[in-house]
Amino acid sequence: MYNREKIINTLCDVANGSKDIKPYVVICCPRRDLKETPAQKLNDEMQMHVSMAGFSHGYCDIGGESVDVARNYLIEQALASGAKYMFFIGEDTVLPYDAFIKLHETAEKNPDAMVCGVYYIKLSVPMIMIRNSENHILVPNVDRGQIIEAWQTGLDACIIPVALLQKIKDSDPEIPLCCVGNNIPGLPFIGEDNFFAHRWHTAGYRILVNTDVQCLHMDLASGKYTAHPDINEKDYITQIPLTGRLTMADKEYIDKRWTRHLPEEKKEEKKAGKKSEVAIKKDGHKMNFQVPKSEK
Repeated sequence: MYNREKIINTLCDVANGSKDIKPYVVICCPRRDLKETPAQKLNDEMQMHVSMAGFSHGYCDIGGESVDVARNYLIEQALASGAKYMFFIGEDTVLPYDAFIKLHETAEKNPDAMVCGVYYIKLSVPMIMIRNSENHILVPNVDRGQIIEAWQTGLDACIIPVALLQKIKDSDPEIPLCCVGNNIPGLPFIGEDNFFAHRWHTAGYRILVNTDVQCLHMDLASGKYTAHPDINEKDYITQIPLTGRLTMADKEYIDKRWTRHLPEEKKEEKKAGKKSEVAIKKDGHKMNFQVPKSEK
């Protein structure tokens, strides 16, 4: 007959033995509102996708902040975690079940690059731009089976080597990695992803896109999405039922919903040079590290 007390003690020993294990990859999710249901359970099901490949992992999110503040905060947490990779995932971006495995394989072969999946602007084209030999910026074909070197992508489906983030930060710590430029005389609107890509390229690093990672860009309220024509809904695990593709009949609603959900910046966060500082000082968003079951 087995001894229950000894079994419990052994289980405790196994659990305690994993406490000093660092995450190999940290899933980071900037969220508009923590009360809203995200498309995927990023601290549960999405982590299962990572752990299926045998990697220790962590999760961190932040809600209610402007997107540049949120991303800078998450980058700081990734830098402090000891992880090899940061995995940015948008709360309304649905990754296929094998996304991390495919992105990680490409990243390991290209240590000077961040590696992104494909997701579309809602009701529009892929959020991927390339720069051709004639110095044009255009949207490439994103059919499966390609590794594309991009000039610009969104940041809601990508893994980024943490060591490269640290090098960029160390090169000039007075500049954040993400910043939104808006209503500045003489300058056009500059998004936080544009700013990040500029710093990334300036440091000599590449942006690669693995087109075998086809994501859905979902409206969280309706379950409708925009994606590549060649996707199988069974490849995606969501906690919001999929209800088909967005159409132009949804455009007015989508535009209004996007505007309504923009976070209101606090006055002190609007002051020049304060965005990354505010992000670093945020508390109440503790990192949750996990290790694969086989290591526990």
